[in-house]
Amino acid sequence: MARSLNRKELKKPDEFVSFWTQLGSKISAHRGKVITTGALVVVVGGGTWGSMAWKQHLATQETETFSRIEKTALAPLLPEKGEEAKEAKPDEDEGPRFKTDQERLQATVAQADAFVAAHGSSGLGRRALLIKANALLRLGKGADAAGAFQQLSQGELDKGMRLVEQDGLALALEAQGQIDKAIEVYNSMASEAQQVGNFYADRALYAKARLLQKQGKGKDAEKILREILDKMPKTSLRREIDDRLAALGDQ
Repeated sequence: MARSLNRKELKKPDEFVSFWTQLGSKISAHRGKVITTGALVVVVGGGTWGSMAWKQHLATQETETFSRIEKTALAPLLPEKGEEAKEAKPDEDEGPRFKTDQERLQATVAQADAFVAAHGSSGLGRRALLIKANALLRLGKGADAAGAFQQLSQGELDKGMRLVEQDGLALALEAQGQIDKAIEVYNSMASEAQQVGNFYADRALYAKARLLQKQGKGKDAEKILREILDKMPKTSLRREIDDRLAALGDQ
């Protein structure tokens, strides 16, 4: 609006007041537009802050809801009748308690499904699905668990988490009696583990050796176990490997 004034009117110093008087008149004439523009700035600024606050609120709520799944999955079982019958009632903060492991696992699956339905299958939703897949495996639902683990591993970008999910898939296949397919998964895991500093490589090879022994291929199993000790001498599975080698030597 200032540019619309004739700058020749500013030749004399005492006419400077006249300039601002005219500018004021123009602002007054367009008062509605000025107020609207100012209001938009406030609304946009406030809306951005409000949006950030709302997103933070949702993230906090999502985290709290996810923690309930973990509490359920790790909840203690109630003592059987006659065993610690006079035990003090737990605080609400301790989470739920169940009579049997099956009840606890079923509740975990239900909560994981509800979480994914409400918050989606990305982010914490993937971790909820992983907990669900593990619960399905423990419930003896090998086919359902295998499908869940496979779906997770196919869409997993984190290489370390993919190995964990593949391990679950192999266990689910084994539970269905599909030993050869489980061994194939462990082979793939051992290969992929080289890309992440051999993380999980010893576990993948140990599981493969265990399955080979289960198939009666003791010599092949022993070769793999000794390979682990040779290439990964600091493995945390040292005791388990020594025990299995001893058992194979007695056969």
